[in-house]
Amino acid sequence: MKNAHLRFGWLTYVKSTEKTTTSIKLRLDRFIGEVLPDPPRQAKAHLVSVIGGDTQIAAVSAAISLGDRFMVEGPGVQPIRVCLERNAQCFKGSVQLAGRKKPLRHLSALSEVFASSNGPVNSGRTLLANSETRFIWASLAHVHGLPGMPEWAAWFAAELQTHRAITPVLGIGCAPVLVKGEKEQFLSWLSWGIESGGVSLPAETGSIHWPRLNLEDLFQPAN
Repeated sequence: MKNAHLRFGWLTYVKSTEKTTTSIKLRLDRFIGEVLPDPPRQAKAHLVSVIGGDTQIAAVSAAISLGDRFMVEGPGVQPIRVCLERNAQCFKGSVQLAGRKKPLRHLSALSEVFASSNGPVNSGRTLLANSETRFIWASLAHVHGLPGMPEWAAWFAAELQTHRAITPVLGIGCAPVLVKGEKEQFLSWLSWGIESGGVSLPAETGSIHWPRLNLEDLFQPAN
């Protein structure tokens, strides 16, 4: 974790009233968002993870519940205005650092789409927090109930590229992607793959063991 702070971004929240102006700037360790076509330089946020003090975290949590907008910036992401929109979910925790008496406060906020397990199935859009081929294939197989083997990951990733069904989205501290497609479409690819010899079925029947991925593997920044 040496120089980990260099991979962090910033979240800035400014709110003005007739009498006062509130300005808060927090360290942002993870962010996932989609750029909106209109208005320009704005994005729909799906994941926001920030670290700060009690008062700062409480203010940002309240702002998220109100649907307020923030400015986000970081490595590879130019300053852009974002909003988690309605029904966002917030989770709070503490981070105890060596040599510090009071712990830092941590806030993770998820959009309704990212927090919902049924959203991708119904919309034909699956937002994933990592672009690694094994994770993409395992996630889509789980979400859509697709039959398959872990060894098909590279082939399936190539199909996504061929059909232009995968695009990168904004990410800080991770390399998220958006996959477009429905179960019937993916099944047709698999059927063609088996018929053409692109993928092969196991020679023997039995259980298929998928590799286990942890959060440390998942939230790796892009190389």
